[in-house]
Amino acid sequence: MRLRNIIWCVALVLVGCASSVEKAPDKEQIKAFYIKQLTVNLSESVEAIPGSKQFASESKLSKDFAYSIHKNLVEAGIYASMPGPNVAELDITIDYLRRYKIGGRALSRPLVSHQVIISQGNQKIAKLTQKNYTPLYGYFKAVYVNIERAIHQWDEKDEHIDAENISESLVEDLERKYDL
Repeated sequence: MRLRNIIWCVALVLVGCASSVEKAPDKEQIKAFYIKQLTVNLSESVEAIPGSKQFASESKLSKDFAYSIHKNLVEAGIYASMPGPNVAELDITIDYLRRYKIGGRALSRPLVSHQVIISQGNQKIAKLTQKNYTPLYGYFKAVYVNIERAIHQWDEKDEHIDAENISESLVEDLERKYDL
């Protein structure tokens, strides 16, 4: 008799605790993404020319990433201009190490890490992280880019291409994760 009373008490406590737990949003309910925050942390390799204004500033690079991520979300049909019931919010942090060729006037492949925190309301749903990678291109584009880099011709006018490539793969990761 006493054991049955203890089991009932434990069951009531568990039921009471379970009813107070907030249900996590279902990832299958997410149909679009809203960019809540984008932070780009730019650092430069030692080959950089001190005080040079040749390459984009951190704020300009942030704008390039914001434009590219927005464009890729729109093209994929998963962009939302404001939060909503089937919309997840993205808090994106990109750590971008700008690497230079010897002499500091041409670019080598950047070293990138990113973290995307996906939330709905105030509830965190997921966190996507990728560390220390360089942008990859399709075969023919890679040949062109590698030749440009090898002859020291990949410079400030080409850096937005790296930002576009990184943004495209970030959006593709979101599409894969949410089967969109």
